[in-house]
Amino acid sequence: MRTAGENGKTPRAGMGSLLKGYRENHGVTQRELAAAVGMSIGALRDLEQGRTRFPRWGIVEELAAALGLGHVQRAELTQAGRAAGPGTRRRPRPAGRLGGLRIEILGPLAVWRAGAPVALGAARQRAVLGMLALYPETALHRDAIVDMLWGEHPPASAVPEVQGYVARLRAIMGGTSGAGPIATVGGCRYQMALSDGGPQIDLQAFCQAIRDARAARAAPFHVCDLYEQALRMWRGDILADIDLMRGHPAAVEVTRQRAEAVLGYAEAAVLAGTPGRVLPYLRGLCAEEPFDEQAHAQLMILLAATGQQAAALQVFAVLRDLLDSELGIGPSPVLTRAQDLVLRQRIGP
Repeated sequence: MRTAGENGKTPRAGMGSLLKGYRENHGVTQRELAAAVGMSIGALRDLEQGRTRFPRWGIVEELAAALGLGHVQRAELTQAGRAAGPGTRRRPRPAGRLGGLRIEILGPLAVWRAGAPVALGAARQRAVLGMLALYPETALHRDAIVDMLWGEHPPASAVPEVQGYVARLRAIMGGTSGAGPIATVGGCRYQMALSDGGPQIDLQAFCQAIRDARAARAAPFHVCDLYEQALRMWRGDILADIDLMRGHPAAVEVTRQRAEAVLGYAEAAVLAGTPGRVLPYLRGLCAEEPFDEQAHAQLMILLAATGQQAAALQVFAVLRDLLDSELGIGPSPVLTRAQDLVLRQRIGP
């Protein structure tokens, strides 16, 4: 518990105590987190206990990503890490943000130009950009945008309002009506202009990393690295700050792809003999999807693979009881098979 200092104010928690609290709140062991970021348990323990004053650059951000922290928690942990002292160096900006335009939707909507954040304006204007970035390779009809913004009862001014949003977004992001980051197709459709140095979109980079991982199945270590690269692009729920896009079919589909990526990562991690690195992502998925038996089965297998048989069986027991009390059903074959593998200690590549 924090105590008041001499000036009567509550002192800000150090990076080590914040990290330990977040880790314990997410149910992640020191061994799991250390394996996820490629550091020793001793080094992680030194960080949490404050014995390491100047952590190497990037490690705080890597720990936050591995724990699946939300935007606010990440910012607090990163700020505490940067305040550790003069020996802490800032992590370089992602290459895609330098000298060009980058649009991020795998979390709250954000746009960067030449490394600086871009203010996007009103909520509906932000929603238009978010929807266009969610369909980067599709020319969206204006009617689809109107439906997203106003539903079945759009105002008489809907079309000119959409045109105005697009025009202002072009101006904000450095384009004109005839060129720039948003193109007009056929007079009534809009599409992100991705060629000729157009904006980079994190969704496209995520999808490409997943395709590369699936194509590299014969090299499980490389597959793990690709899945890790893809999942670290996520900063929270897709378009988390755009209420108008919540539950949109395209957003739901991308979220499903993320869940598949976690499961693919889990399978590759078992084959590579490094199951601990994916546990934070898998725990997060199970927390988000409490009835997903496939995800829980994978969590059981990975826990057992890291020597945590009792924890694996506890996952089974909790989900079995939840299925019975909430849905009135028993575990499916995929879950009972995972239980059998754990009991027989037949976990491995």
